[in-house]
Amino acid sequence: MSLDYISRYETASAATLVDRIEAIVAETGQTGFHFVDEAAPPKMLKALAQELLRRKVQISWWGNIRFEKTFTPELAELLAQSGCIAMSGGLEVASDRLLDLMKKGVSVAQVARVTKGFSEAGILVHAYLMYGFPSQTVQDTVDALVYVRQLFEAGCIQSGFFHRFTCTVHSPVGKDPAAYGITLDPLPSVTFAKNDIGFHDPSGVDHDLLGRGLKKAIYNFMHGLALENDVRSWFDMPQGACPKPKVGRKRIAQALAERVA
Repeated sequence: MSLDYISRYETASAATLVDRIEAIVAETGQTGFHFVDEAAPPKMLKALAQELLRRKVQISWWGNIRFEKTFTPELAELLAQSGCIAMSGGLEVASDRLLDLMKKGVSVAQVARVTKGFSEAGILVHAYLMYGFPSQTVQDTVDALVYVRQLFEAGCIQSGFFHRFTCTVHSPVGKDPAAYGITLDPLPSVTFAKNDIGFHDPSGVDHDLLGRGLKKAIYNFMHGLALENDVRSWFDMPQGACPKPKVGRKRIAQALAERVA
């Protein structure tokens, strides 16, 4: 059984967090902790791990992060020693072009290196993935699936899920749709919780069709199946309508080699 524990990283010290963890263990007997921050900071996680190890507190914990380069293999090993068993993070569209457009501050190669460090430390990695982002083409989607397949092949990630992009009113896309080449639909006539908003993408890509292929593919990849298949075979499209991947067959392997070069 796990305990969802919202750690207020911006105000709490590592000592305070471990105080609370010890109190919960003593009170409930539970030793599994899920830190539900959207993106836990590397510096705070390092301090937390060091404090857990210093006090010899034995728990299992997992959380959510951004795959930023500060998560080195050495830090991943420290987190594993403190009881970290899994991490999840957003690879999003698995496309450098679209990651730049989203201003994520990461690249696919960087994600590969960070996730490989976690996996080598014995920490399971789950990738949040996205499709249907404004201006995302069929080519982008095919290439993204090649990247994801290579990440599974290289042992960088162990699970993942493709979510359909949803535009929200207060997101960068919702605030400046023209910058992403789309137009927004009128907001519904409600007075509460105006959040999700429809949009028109002139690319005309059938993301629903592509999404079905992506979900079938990743289900198989998670089970170690069909990794050798042409990724185009997952999409129910007429012959010739699905473009050939532009991503090199060894792109992720090359990124990992750069890590140790």
